[in-house]
Amino acid sequence: MIIYRFRVTSHDHEDFLREIELQPGQNFMTFHQIILSSCDLDTCDNAYFFPTDNVFKKRNEISFKLQKKQVRKYDDDLDQVVTETFIPNLMKDSLLKNFIEDPHQRLIYEYYGKDIFIFFIELFKIIKTDECINLPRCVTSKGELPKKTVIPVAPVAPKPPVPAAPKPVAPKKQVIEEKTMFSEMKEDEPEPDEELSEIESRLDEILEEKTYDIPKKKVSPVSLDEDDPFVEEEEADEDAMESLDEYEDIEDIEVRNRNFDSESEDE
Repeated sequence: MIIYRFRVTSHDHEDFLREIELQPGQNFMTFHQIILSSCDLDTCDNAYFFPTDNVFKKRNEISFKLQKKQVRKYDDDLDQVVTETFIPNLMKDSLLKNFIEDPHQRLIYEYYGKDIFIFFIELFKIIKTDECINLPRCVTSKGELPKKTVIPVAPVAPKPPVPAAPKPVAPKKQVIEEKTMFSEMKEDEPEPDEELSEIESRLDEILEEKTYDIPKKKVSPVSLDEDDPFVEEEEADEDAMESLDEYEDIEDIEVRNRNFDSESEDE
């Protein structure tokens, strides 16, 4: 009976170590399940094995579930980069012995569940024994993988409802209201006809009311200045009137005026 003993480590966690034994005729699905149980990981169908070279450079892909993938690679014949579609090998159909090419064969295992872990696997011992051993099994277990702690999220208090904005009053409605208010105010005011009738009814009373004589102001005599030119003109007018009184007969004056008018017309 031949036994493969693999050493499983993690680059991110130096204290982590698992040593797992399997038979060459077992498949990668069995390998996947023993890793989950020994590392206390939840069941996950998004996991992959990658056989690699001595420096852990990936070669093939062995997937948990059937899926199509695309890969870009350089084509020597076409001398350009081309994209190819391929279907990875399935874990349940892939036996360990078909992918072990080196006594120290190396692999990479990637786990994508609630947490993400990447493990480095190396075949470090091949054992021949006649004993009947129940495989797979984990013979060495050191260190634990850190699990992501779920921080409880405090419930968010609901926001108070925002009061609805008041609806704008339509302009037409506002104009109608203003007209109504104006008409109401106008009704309260007395009409002009009513005012006139009230004044006519009181007209007799107004006329019968006692009237008062307005006292006349006494005008004090104004002293006239002898040098005032206007005073001289007034005095001259008075002298002219006095000279007219000296005429005995007014008719002679009229005759003279007529003769003067006739002479002026002849000229």
